[in-house]
Amino acid sequence: MELVFMCPVTHQTFQTDAFSIVDHHGVRTDAKGHKHLDAKVRVDIPCPFCGAQHVYSADELACPFGQNGGDGSGAIGTEQE
Repeated sequence: MELVFMCPVTHQTFQTDAFSIVDHHGVRTDAKGHKHLDAKVRVDIPCPFCGAQHVYSADELACPFGQNGGDGSGAIGTEQE
């Protein structure tokens, strides 16, 4: 399955199935009863736009099966390694 990622440097999007789930702490339920995957997703290839390896919070990624269950902002990226 491919996910959509956004380069935090250039703000361009790319798709890849080369990713790993890291820092997985399971599913957490917030005060409102919404479930969230408490994990990070690491792209296993260099970013095609800036060459860095990016890491994203699972909540930042758009759902590949339809509308994002979070804030609807789609795929964004803020962390880098």
